[in-house]
Amino acid sequence: MIASLGFTASLMCIAAPAQLDDTSQNAATDQYLQALKAINEKRHLDAKILLEKLIESEPQHAGALLDLAIMQCNLGNRVEAERLFNFMIQRFTPPPAILEIIEIHRKTGCAIKAPEVNQSFSIERGYDTNANQGALNSIFTIDDFGTPINLQLLPEYLPKSDNYISASLDLSQETAAGNNIYLQLRGRQFSTLTNFNSVGLATGVESQFNLNNWKIHPSASLNILSLASALYQKQVTARIKFDVPQSSQSLMKYSIVSSLAKIAYPTIKNFDGNNVELRVLGTKQSDHYFFNLNAGLMFDYGNEFRLGGNRRGWTAGVFLRSATPWQIEGKPIFAEVAYQHQNWQNSKIYLAGLINVKKHQSNHVFRTALGWAINPNNTVQLEYRQIANRENVSFLSFDSKQIQISWQWQK
Repeated sequence: MIASLGFTASLMCIAAPAQLDDTSQNAATDQYLQALKAINEKRHLDAKILLEKLIESEPQHAGALLDLAIMQCNLGNRVEAERLFNFMIQRFTPPPAILEIIEIHRKTGCAIKAPEVNQSFSIERGYDTNANQGALNSIFTIDDFGTPINLQLLPEYLPKSDNYISASLDLSQETAAGNNIYLQLRGRQFSTLTNFNSVGLATGVESQFNLNNWKIHPSASLNILSLASALYQKQVTARIKFDVPQSSQSLMKYSIVSSLAKIAYPTIKNFDGNNVELRVLGTKQSDHYFFNLNAGLMFDYGNEFRLGGNRRGWTAGVFLRSATPWQIEGKPIFAEVAYQHQNWQNSKIYLAGLINVKKHQSNHVFRTALGWAINPNNTVQLEYRQIANRENVSFLSFDSKQIQISWQWQK
């Protein structure tokens, strides 16, 4: 909104700017476009600096003056906004449309409006063929002083299917400083396997700033997960994302993400870890589809008593969301398809004397969905997910298939 007003002002306001050479004019145009982009992204400090520099070099730039005045008003700086409004009216002869815009902002008293809270709520009903992640093979082998012995797993460690219902609530709000804070609450309840009921809480904050045309997003989060009404996992994560500068010829938008997570399991001894990850993302978006590629390296460091010791791995995945030719009541059905793979290799023997292998995990997750946006606030979706987890410690391998239908409301 602000950007469009500023652009209109630069076209409509009557001014007599000094003649600039082509190089200076191009630099001024580029600086103004960067300022408008910063305003739209709510990077108010960056926008203020860019606009003030532009006005200093080109005092007759009416669009920059109006944008700066409106931004100061929206930030609650009434005195400075009024000074800029008066200066603009005296210096130029704004047309009635621009005078009306100025008057609208003056009537607000330049009071800071509380940022809107983005909200979403979803509820799902589904079926899982292996809700307890039971072992793929009921027989496992141990090493008894060089002699392999086959053992039978107890029934509770074999796959068990169940129905479930889950719900989630997401809240986010942008602060006056341009940071984004969020809160997420999720829960899942099974019909019979109640020991696997879970509740998760996540909260965090994300900021952004520019550095030499790189857009940088630092963030921090806290996650807590309970299982069967008992605290199961705590995780603190620091993350920073770098958006690579784009040219107009770029086919995709690229980002580099680095994160450090400390994970604790209060009820499991010697299972805590520190995860380090470096990932590269590539995205492409249009009005009809969103495409994402990702690949990364992962490192997990635990204490000397953890089974298997430290581990290292890699991950790669792809995601596509696209509109389809099909419609219901004139509203298109969209489709999603995704695949994610993780590969881990441990550094030590898993359980010396009994299971004499270095644990190797290969995890595959495939997901597809069809959704229908009933209206801008409500969406229904049918989803299928398949997990194939393969490990050389046989009782840790499992398969799982899930199908669910969900409804989501968002504001």
